[in-house]
Amino acid sequence: MISTLLFTWLQGADFYFDLHKQAVESLPTGNGETWLDLGSGPGLVARLAAERGYRATGIDTDPQMVAAAKRIARWKHSPAEFQTGDFTSLPTESAQVVSAASLLAVLPDREAGLRSLWRLLRPGGTLLIIEPTRQMTSENVAHAIQHGLPQKRIAGLRMWANARQGNIVDPFIYEALSAESIIFRPLLHGLVGAWLIQKKYV
Repeated sequence: MISTLLFTWLQGADFYFDLHKQAVESLPTGNGETWLDLGSGPGLVARLAAERGYRATGIDTDPQMVAAAKRIARWKHSPAEFQTGDFTSLPTESAQVVSAASLLAVLPDREAGLRSLWRLLRPGGTLLIIEPTRQMTSENVAHAIQHGLPQKRIAGLRMWANARQGNIVDPFIYEALSAESIIFRPLLHGLVGAWLIQKKYV
């Protein structure tokens, strides 16, 4: 319950909303294509994807997170759907876009988790990874705040930095996917990154 409340509170922070919105807008509009957001928490990325015209579904192992996501979606009148489940058991090639925000860092085996995400993509699809970079330190966060970040719930950014120092996903693991392309987009003054990894067409 505490983690659900914390992440719901964090999703209301301007900096957090803005960086995820920018990441989602790095992809073209959906036109009804399927988007799976894994480890979806209270559902921000799935709702943003739905706004972009995707048939978006958020999946999380925590029933309380999924319940919160459904409540927020109803309140926001979002068509995004949410369900409880383990993404490793989903059918192969389930979606045109698969996203994972702040998920890989908490998995016990990041490379295995990444491969599980990859197999869910259809040929030509895009894997969107959103993770803090090595720039996410308390010192860099303090500098960014001093240079004009919106102040709403800014304490959440300090908490995020404190929690993530020394626990950063090495982007080198994405090279093992034999992707068509890997595009990196810095977000939030480079404290966070979006990696857009396109799967080859067969």
